[in-house]
Amino acid sequence: MDIPPLSWSSLLLSAASFVLFFLWRRETKTKLLLPPGPPGWPIVGNLFQLGRRPHESLYDLSLKYGPLVSLRLGMKTVVVVLSPAMAKEIFKTHDNIFAGRPVMETFRSLSHDKSSLVWGDYGPYWRNLRRISTVELFSPKRIEALEHLRRDQVFRTIRLVFEDKGKVVDLGRTVFCTSLNLLGNMIFGTNVCDPRNPVSAELKYTIWELMKLLVMPNLADLFPFLRFLDPQGVSRQMAGYFKLLYDFSETFIQKRLAATSKCVDLNDSDKDFLDALLDSRTEDFTLVGIRALIAELFAAGTESSTTTIEWAMVEFIRNPQKLNRVRQELDEVVGCKRRVEESDVDRLPYLHAALKESFRLHPPAPMLLPHRAESSCEIGGFVIPKHTQVMVNVWAIGRDPSIWNNPSEFMPERFLEGENSKIDYRGHDFELIPFGAGRRICPALPLASRMVAFVLASLLHSFQWKLPDGMRVTDMTDEFGVTFKQLHAIPVPRLPDNLY
Repeated sequence: MDIPPLSWSSLLLSAASFVLFFLWRRETKTKLLLPPGPPGWPIVGNLFQLGRRPHESLYDLSLKYGPLVSLRLGMKTVVVVLSPAMAKEIFKTHDNIFAGRPVMETFRSLSHDKSSLVWGDYGPYWRNLRRISTVELFSPKRIEALEHLRRDQVFRTIRLVFEDKGKVVDLGRTVFCTSLNLLGNMIFGTNVCDPRNPVSAELKYTIWELMKLLVMPNLADLFPFLRFLDPQGVSRQMAGYFKLLYDFSETFIQKRLAATSKCVDLNDSDKDFLDALLDSRTEDFTLVGIRALIAELFAAGTESSTTTIEWAMVEFIRNPQKLNRVRQELDEVVGCKRRVEESDVDRLPYLHAALKESFRLHPPAPMLLPHRAESSCEIGGFVIPKHTQVMVNVWAIGRDPSIWNNPSEFMPERFLEGENSKIDYRGHDFELIPFGAGRRICPALPLASRMVAFVLASLLHSFQWKLPDGMRVTDMTDEFGVTFKQLHAIPVPRLPDNLY
């Protein structure tokens, strides 16, 4: 017998009332323990209070609620950290508890989260991935041995820019291609990006689009019961981009397997990262895991370096006096009769101070990647319940006037004198942690810090940079996320032509 329309309406109304009552009871009980935070709307919570620039909105909320702010985003409880002291609690005092990751729905595409170094659960498999990456790719010994690859890639980039002298250069694309080729040579032993090759453009586009999806708010994360619907199509899009990166990696893997099947023995010094990965295969770490790790290294290892270099260039163009000072330092250390070498970089204190200042003002990921509490924990007199998502707002920490004088100004000098001169960005000083800290700090930090300083020094030493007619430095603004590709400038050579 058919149910009358009125009965269906009653059933739906009852179900909706039950859901609302359940969410209200859960929210009331939880808020008695959590840090303070703004009241939210039914169902959606505090979603509409974040706006398009949530790192700034949350900084404003911290002025009222303090260094720990709790939010309800849909059905998810989130605690935001907004001070160095609270960040130290998360990353040092209770690092083992907050070593988990909440897996975003997009990274479940093609089961990528099961093989992920970035998003994988903290456990034996993740520790093995971390060990392999650290020893074979990011260890001081390995980085030192591959200095010639970085030198070749940077000189190649400077040559390409020189060939475009007088033309408008897209610095983001140029540096991005340099980063791709550096990783390509370290992992596969070959270049993977040619700025003039359409195939390379497809690879760059794939990585850029993947990173955009990473920071896109996804209803399926906030309301898990919507996962099967994928209402915004984010998971479907991510699966497509992951497949492209997997196929890209698979091509090199199969070629290498075919070559090794011919019993060609290599000395350890002749092996690249792919050889090391293939030698590390186990029952758990298979070709599927190798393919996923390589795809993730290319996606994560290029974006942050590109963003950092581009923002540093933006700040120097905005501040001609700072630009003149760093050029003076370069001319004193390097001169104008040779190119910058990586060994010169350690003798450029103002350049390093400028990089720290750029990280402070423009961290590559303003809120870092989220952490998850593996058990309940007391922080700052409040209880962070098990499975709560924790975000660290490093952008807000970098703009806090109680920590930094004139926090909105680009002042590299602040890192050359006084207590600030001791601050570094390697995870020990919680006033400046653009790459995170603790056991889930970015593993590529040792390589990235060398490469970024070398590329930036070379671009500033080799060229004067002018903005195209009609473009102003005020046109260049940051947005929330991990991408920034807006700087176009005209290079003017400042060294003898034979040095290019």
